[in-house]
Amino acid sequence: MSVSHIIFVGHHKERLIDSIRMLGDYPMGRVILVVGEQTSSGEEKSRKIAEDISHDLANIVDSSIVFVDKRDVTRGAIQIIGIIKEEEESGNEVIINISGSLRTFAVAAYIAGSITKSRIITSIPLYNDNDEEVGVEEVIDVPSLPVCFLRDEQMHIILSIDEGVDSLDELIVRMKPSIEKYSDEFYKERSRVSHHLKVLEENGFIIKNRYGRNISVRLSDLGSMMCKINS
Repeated sequence: MSVSHIIFVGHHKERLIDSIRMLGDYPMGRVILVVGEQTSSGEEKSRKIAEDISHDLANIVDSSIVFVDKRDVTRGAIQIIGIIKEEEESGNEVIINISGSLRTFAVAAYIAGSITKSRIITSIPLYNDNDEEVGVEEVIDVPSLPVCFLRDEQMHIILSIDEGVDSLDELIVRMKPSIEKYSDEFYKERSRVSHHLKVLEENGFIIKNRYGRNISVRLSDLGSMMCKINS
């Protein structure tokens, strides 16, 4: 299986290059260099380094530069999940390399890696006697957090909520368009879905708001990420 390296680019070109070299045992199929969407003085340097790395790798491996939100960690994580899904759907294994990433990128990458169960690596810099960074001492795996994945019926509810619903009845109709409203089957489904919504809310996947006799439901950040994985 070919491996896609998703590399988060900061200000340390040599550290990133060395971390790629030290993973030589893995058949590198593609390198995806991630930089920030937002423009800033620091980001300009990161983009220049990404362009340099892409140029250096041009005759070795297919590479591309993608832009991800570096300020909104949740949106950034969802974007990264999308990149990972595309690579996996193309038959590639994914390695997330945060060796030289900026802080917010590292957080977003870690969240995305944990949710998608991707391998996450970073590197320990090598310094000379003058405390100057001269390369990479070691590449290490970063253990991901275990993520509680949802059962099929709960995932169906998450996908049906999508951008949000204004009432429980609306959600039930989305889930079962052919159901007859206010029939015995409808009320049984209402009871079943209400139970699952309670569990999903307790576990932080959804947010419910009551207005009048109705309850609106929308996905939390965690719910949105789960929706992205399964959409």
